[in-house]
Amino acid sequence: MDKKRISNLDRYIDKKYPGAFLIERAELEVPDFLQRDFERGSNNCSIASIVRIINYYFKDLDKEEVYRDVMKIAIRTGYFEGIGTIPMFISHIANSYFKKKGIHGKCRGIYLGNFYSHIKDEINNLRPVMMNLGYGFYKNHSLVIFGYSIYYYKKMKIKILHVYDGWYKSKSYIDYNDLNGFANLPIYSYNIFNIEN
Repeated sequence: MDKKRISNLDRYIDKKYPGAFLIERAELEVPDFLQRDFERGSNNCSIASIVRIINYYFKDLDKEEVYRDVMKIAIRTGYFEGIGTIPMFISHIANSYFKKKGIHGKCRGIYLGNFYSHIKDEINNLRPVMMNLGYGFYKNHSLVIFGYSIYYYKKMKIKILHVYDGWYKSKSYIDYNDLNGFANLPIYSYNIFNIEN
């Protein structure tokens, strides 16, 4: 997996997959704030990602207030300032917030996911996805997938994730083909959200 951020998708594709051509693309408009806008140095990427998704559905909610409420729940449930949020507790934190606020919503963790069911289908149904990575440039980091691109290259489909990583306001990208770790086991998990607004 790339050890540096992919910020220019066209340049990346031209360099790594010369001659590849785009066959499908979709993006959602999600808020582009930074996680440090809330707190600096607090390993709050998962909390900021939950807030980004809630703010996508409920644009009129004050994101600072949502952050404070989600963080209060997280501190009681799987968040530690020194290391961040344990991924398996993310869905419980989000669902506790929904219950407290009377939001008809459900978050669930996906630990053996795939591109088509858990990214492409979610984005096509206008639902951003949260991702937690354990390897590469985004090791031990959570971010929000808001789109994808699929390229055709040498009889293969090259899948690219469009993400807001919480570190940069501009878009970043992840090459999905690089996401498998040791023995081709996935080194990431997803949280998918189904929220009525």
